Amino acid sequence: GKALVPIFLLASRPPSTAFSATTMSAQRLSEFYPTVFKELPSMEGKTVAITGTSRGLGYVTALALAKKGARLFLLNRPSARAQEALVELAAASSSGVPPQLIECDNLSFESVRNAAATLREATETSGLDVLCCNAGIMMQPDRASTDGYDITISTNVLSHFLLTREMMPNLRRAAALRGEARIVTMSSGSGFGAPAFNARFYAPGSGGNCGGDQASYERYHQSKLANLLFTSSLHDKLRKEHDSSQGHIKALACTPGLCGTDMFLHVSSTKGRPADLSTVPSVEDGACAMLKCICSPEIESGELWGPPGMEGAPVKIRWQPIVLADEQSKVRLWEACEGAVGAFEL
Repeated sequence: GKALVPIFLLASRPPSTAFSATTMSAQRLSEFYPTVFKELPSMEGKTVAITGTSRGLGYVTALALAKKGARLFLLNRPSARAQEALVELAAASSSGVPPQLIECDNLSFESVRNAAATLREATETSGLDVLCCNAGIMMQPDRASTDGYDITISTNVLSHFLLTREMMPNLRRAAALRGEARIVTMSSGSGFGAPAFNARFYAPGSGGNCGGDQASYERYHQSKLANLLFTSSLHDKLRKEHDSSQGHIKALACTPGLCGTDMFLHVSSTKGRPADLSTVPSVEDGACAMLKCICSPEIESGELWGPPGMEGAPVKIRWQPIVLADEQSKVRLWEACEGAVGAFEL
């Protein structure tokens, strides 16, 4: 596995924002985050792993959890920004245990397996209380990952499916020790509605042959629908195997609504106009549903949380009729993921 990066090996740098880009205006003040953060319980004694924490929603979520006392593992592609974020999150941590960075590139199944091996070893005794599958990309070219799959599908879906499978023993360990563990998957309102799940986007070797650049949004929709299908199917499977004496693993999904992340900046740039951050909620507000799914004691397995529309305080969202999560689609998604990374049996 890849070695963890000790915080003391990184030079201290001034804090930076969760994103940076040329924009028309400053980000809006957070409207809901202050209240949501205040109401979150302490996370002391809890271990949380999050993918994609260098910027945006993952960074804001990790920062909140650091302040709440969680022990953090940050799964990121190697970059200067990942190291800067590690320093900033360590400075904010109230747990006394510095966060640890694990190299994880969702465009390579080998990298994900190595990251999982490192994370398993590091949390063998404590267990893993929360695995947060957050990393994501949007509106990307029709290109192949290292393993021959579409880069959006690999990043958003397949690598998280693989990571979840690899971390199940440690999630079970935390559930047995402390009564529960959680798998939280970041989806999007882009996954709502039609078209239904299409397995052709998951065919081996299909990367670079998934509709061209003009189908970039369709690939993103398919990936975000898959996140929802995965959570719903995982909830069903976990419920069947539930043994109260061994604790309970909750499968949860969330959406951020529209907010001023790098994705918003990227989509704005593809339309040939600078982003106006004053027109959308802050990244902090976009992270509220994910934070509730990670921390809030009242959250139940199988739930979907997010703003009631494009923005707003997080609420529980009804799956039907907006999510096309019929049984056949759930089975086909699970089979497609297993075809890419191997069997995931519960």
